[in-house]
Amino acid sequence: TSFISFHYEAKKIMSIQKYRAFLTASEQKSLTKAANILGYTQPGISLMISSLEQELGLQLLFRGKNGVSPTAEALRLQPYMQQIVSAENTLQEMSCQLKGIEMGELKVGGFMSVCTQWFPDIVSTYLARHPGIDLRIFEGTYGEVQSWLTDGKIDIAIISYPQPNGFHFLPLWEDPTLAVLSSENPLAHHEFIDLQELIQFPFIVPNQGANETIQHVLQSEHLEPNVRFTIKGDIATVSMVARNLGVSLIPELAIIPIYPNIVTRPLTKPYFRTLGICAKSFKHMSPAALAFIQQVKDFIRNKWMVRHHGARITPGIP
Repeated sequence: TSFISFHYEAKKIMSIQKYRAFLTASEQKSLTKAANILGYTQPGISLMISSLEQELGLQLLFRGKNGVSPTAEALRLQPYMQQIVSAENTLQEMSCQLKGIEMGELKVGGFMSVCTQWFPDIVSTYLARHPGIDLRIFEGTYGEVQSWLTDGKIDIAIISYPQPNGFHFLPLWEDPTLAVLSSENPLAHHEFIDLQELIQFPFIVPNQGANETIQHVLQSEHLEPNVRFTIKGDIATVSMVARNLGVSLIPELAIIPIYPNIVTRPLTKPYFRTLGICAKSFKHMSPAALAFIQQVKDFIRNKWMVRHHGARITPGIP
C-alpha cells in the first residue's frame, strides 16, 4: 500500500511539473527561457511537454525557429492546468505558514493608473513585511488584465467593475471621471462641464481595450463625439490635450499633473468607475494573496483617503 501511495504522489508531482513546464513555455514563447526559469535543461523541458502531449493525446505547442506557441486545444486546457498549479502553490504556502515559514509566489495585475498611483506604496510595504514572497506586477489595459485573469497568468487584479464571468469582485474605491481640457479652452473657466458642450470640441480617446470609461459615459448620454485622435495611454492623451489639440474624459486616478496648462473639471452629471480586487475565489486564496489584499485595504483606508477628502470609498473597505 505504501508503495502504491508513493507511486501516486510521485506521479501527481510529476504531472504538476509538466503543467508548469508547458505554462511557462507558453508564456515565454520559448523552451530555453522556460528551462532557465524553472531550473531545467532545454531538452528536459521539451521532454516533459512531449510526455504531457502523449498523456493527453493532443499537440500542445507549435515548435518553430522563432520559438513556441500554444495550439488551439492547448489554449482551452491552459486555464485548468493553471488552476491545478495555483492550487498546489496555495497548498505549499499554507504548509509553510503552518510551520512558521513564509514563502510563495504572487502575480498581481493592474491598470497603469493603479500601478503608478497605488502600487509603489503598497508593494514596498508588502515586501518589507513579507520578504519571502516572490511578488510580480503586471501592468496592462482593462482588456489585457481581464485576459490575464481568465487565462490564469495572474492570481488577482485591481480592475474596474464589471469583472469577468466566473470571477468575484471586492469593490474598494469610486474613481470619478473628469473632463480634461487645456487652460486655453473656452470651457476651462466653468466649475462643472456639461458633456453636450464638451463634445463640440475635437475628442481624444484611448485605443481599443483602454477606453471603457469614456465609452460608458458617452453611451449613457447617447452622445457621439468628434474623435480626432486615438491614442494609447492616458499620459499621451493628456499631453495632446495640453497642446489644445482636443479634449477628453479620464478617470481621476489616471490623471498625472505633469503639464501646468491642463484643467480637470467634474461633470455636471457625475460618473464613477468602481475599482476593486478581482479573483477567481476569495475563499480559497493563498496566504500571500490574502496578505496583499489586506495591504491594499490598509493603504486605501489609511493613506489614500487622507489625500482625497470627500472621495467615495466603497463598502468593500471595512
